[in-house]
Amino acid sequence: MSRFGRNYLQVGMYTEMLFPEYGVHFIAVNDGVDSVRGDSEFTAIRNVFNEMYAKDTSKKIRATWQSKGRSGEHLTTIPPYGYKKDPEDKKKWIVDEAAAAVVQKIFSLCVDGMGPTQIAKWLRTNKVLNPTAYARAKGLPVSNKSTADPYKWTNETVSRMLERVEYLGHTVNFKTTKQSFKSKKKLWNDPSEWVIFENTQEPIIEESVFLIVQNIRQGRRRPTKMGEMGMFSGLLFCSDCGGKMYLCRANNFKPE
Repeated sequence: MSRFGRNYLQVGMYTEMLFPEYGVHFIAVNDGVDSVRGDSEFTAIRNVFNEMYAKDTSKKIRATWQSKGRSGEHLTTIPPYGYKKDPEDKKKWIVDEAAAAVVQKIFSLCVDGMGPTQIAKWLRTNKVLNPTAYARAKGLPVSNKSTADPYKWTNETVSRMLERVEYLGHTVNFKTTKQSFKSKKKLWNDPSEWVIFENTQEPIIEESVFLIVQNIRQGRRRPTKMGEMGMFSGLLFCSDCGGKMYLCRANNFKPE
């Protein structure tokens, strides 16, 4: 029964409702369960104990991760794009020169006024492999499925890269969590709950550039229909009402 499932509610739904309804003959040899002979009175209790065992194991694993995370170890098994594991010490990250150059270009384009969508288009136009395709080409481990177009970048990917504190050379732990051991959904913690260890690896982005990008991102604004991005977007405010000032264009004007 423990191999069939650890969630006693789900196991009960199958064994007591779905299997009888569809005429499924269910046998659990080790626990002496046979649906033809009728359900044992202890089966439900056994299912609860199976879940308790899984819950206890989850607590122990979580405690281990908490200990590792607070000691400064990287909790991610795959380094972020721009880094790779040190062959001599798997716990350390070293700069992947080719990928780091792309990261620096992305930050440079953002400083020049381009948004994530525009940067993603630029990368695709210039035939830059996306992180997943690059990792597969280099024989590095990946967690995402390959895309049909290896040069396809999404604005979400670019946005996440522009906000990564790891590029400053820091280790950031406990960025995400899960509600319980039953759920696989990833929840993002508030930045105040992150544990940051500074200068644990070589930085890819200078702190001054990173801060400029964060200020630009806070005041981000979509480009006009002529493709312009106001150089003062998010920086200028009305002296009377305090509202943000935007660059606007009339549709009937010629680009000249």
